[in-house]
Amino acid sequence: MVRTIREEQGGGIGSIGVYPAGDEENVALKDGTAMHLRPIRDTDEAGLLSLYDRLSPESLYFRFFAVPDKDLGKIAYLTHVDYERRYAIVAETAGEVVGIARWEGLADRPDHVEVAFTVADEFQGRGLGSILFRRLAVLARARGIAVFEAEVLKNNERMLRVFERTGLPTATRDQGSILTILMALDPLAPPPA
Repeated sequence: MVRTIREEQGGGIGSIGVYPAGDEENVALKDGTAMHLRPIRDTDEAGLLSLYDRLSPESLYFRFFAVPDKDLGKIAYLTHVDYERRYAIVAETAGEVVGIARWEGLADRPDHVEVAFTVADEFQGRGLGSILFRRLAVLARARGIAVFEAEVLKNNERMLRVFERTGLPTATRDQGSILTILMALDPLAPPPA
C-alpha cells in the first residue's frame, strides 16, 4: 500500500486558492545554506518530480510506506491546493525544490490536519525538516489549526526526532509498525486526545 496523507473525497485535481505571497520566507540551515520557503504553486510539478528523483528508496519508503512509481496525476493533485484546508510549502535552494511540507484538513475535525514532510537525501540531518515543521506550524496557527497529526514508521528515527524536538504537547498512538503522533500547536495546551 502506498501511504499518502488523507485526501478529500471526489478525486481529481484539488482547488487552487489565491497564492499567499506573504507566506514566503528566507531561512538558513545550520551550516549556513540559504533556503527560500514558499507556498507551493500549480507550476511546481517539475520541481516535485525532480525532488522524487533525489530521494533514495529508504526515503521514499519512510514517506510513503512503500517505494511508489512516479504518478503524474498525484503530482498534479499535490501542487493544486487551496492554501487553507490543503496547504504545502516548498524549500528551494539554487533553483531546486529540496523539501516539502504539507497538510490536509480532516473533515471530522476542522482544527486538526494531517501533516507530511519530505526532504531530499542530501539535505537530511541539516535542520531542514525542523525548519519546515516550524514554518508549517506558524502558517497553520494563523489559519485556526490546533493539532498536527502524523503517521510515522517506528524506525523513521529522523522524523521522530523532528517531532520530539518541537517541545509541543504530544500524544502517541501505537499501531504496530506505525505511530500516529498528535501535536498540539499551542505549547500551553494539554496533549491532544
